[in-house]
Amino acid sequence: MPERWTLNEMLIHAARGLGKVDELGPRGATLVSMEETEAMAGALALFGLVPIPPGAPAPETLLITFEEPET
Repeated sequence: MPERWTLNEMLIHAARGLGKVDELGPRGATLVSMEETEAMAGALALFGLVPIPPGAPAPETLLITFEEPET
């Protein structure tokens, strides 16, 4: 089983993958590692993007919003 990342490690991997795409466009997308792709997917889920399984219709709501509980 692969070792789990800390939140900071996951975000660093995701940011490195994003940096490749941002810097090099479509060429950068071909350079993103599997680890960076997994981290980017994890970051998207963490930030509230709802996953859509292959072949499933898109849900009405694509982003889950979280509210801070009142104290």
